[in-house]
Amino acid sequence: MKRIFPGIVFVFGFIILGFGVGWLADVGLLPNPVFSATYQVDLSGLASRLGLLLGLLALGIFLAGWWVQRSLARRQAESQAEQASSRQRFFQRLDHEMKNPLTIIRLGLVNLQQGPDVTGEQARSLERISQQVQRLQKLVVDLRLLSDLDSSQIERKPVSLRDLLDEAIALAGQAAQPPRQINLNIPQMPWPLADVRGDRDLLVLVFRNLLDNALKFSPPDSPVEVRVSEDGRIATVEIVDTGSGIPAEEQAHIFEELYRGENARGIPGSGLGLKLVERILGLHNGSIQVRSKPEMGSIFTVKLPLIPESS
Repeated sequence: MKRIFPGIVFVFGFIILGFGVGWLADVGLLPNPVFSATYQVDLSGLASRLGLLLGLLALGIFLAGWWVQRSLARRQAESQAEQASSRQRFFQRLDHEMKNPLTIIRLGLVNLQQGPDVTGEQARSLERISQQVQRLQKLVVDLRLLSDLDSSQIERKPVSLRDLLDEAIALAGQAAQPPRQINLNIPQMPWPLADVRGDRDLLVLVFRNLLDNALKFSPPDSPVEVRVSEDGRIATVEIVDTGSGIPAEEQAHIFEELYRGENARGIPGSGLGLKLVERILGLHNGSIQVRSKPEMGSIFTVKLPLIPESS
């Protein structure tokens, strides 16, 4: 608007000047000579001139609209960039300020837990405190990673989808208490699964987070499966569990930052895992969807573009 306003003032200034000169001439304060002229034009000439005038007018309106739209888009982009930069600075400060205190608290808890005079009830209380400290540490790390994704450039190298799924499954299965078996169903014939392009570590994090959730929200003796398919262009990976499921009214919110549904109460987590998954997949031109039924289980479906064979 700051650039449009001078132009409006300029136009209205000419209009006011014209009416002012006309009024002064009309009341006799300025000379008012009479001009007479004869102008003849045929229909074809009138139509061509009128078409030219209307065309120039339409062009002017289009250019003005384009300029205004471009200015608004540029200002919006600058505002978003500034917000992202401010957010990143905040999370960097948060990470710096909380890292050392949380480390000291954890070390102090370890010393207390190993003390000779700790009773059973005290040991249980210290364990609960330790779990909450770990949750805070993971929350800070995830917030920092989420912020970094807004500004950093990710790698875009060919990655074996089979290899990164194997790694994610191994990590998630070993971290579960007790260790769990995760079944991988991936086609072997008539050709191997093509690679995807992206950052291997970030993609492993995607499937690790999804598998961790599947294990956390399902009983220790219930199966968790990873099913893979492809159509030549897109790889589809389904993470399937038979756990508690997600109520329909919560499914639209589970990818929001820090959102935790009713079923997540009392279960360790930062509330950022699924948001990270969605953000990382977006950077890889991928997507994620969820289907779930309470008390029956959930299916998280990840889609990633495959590298064409000709590449």
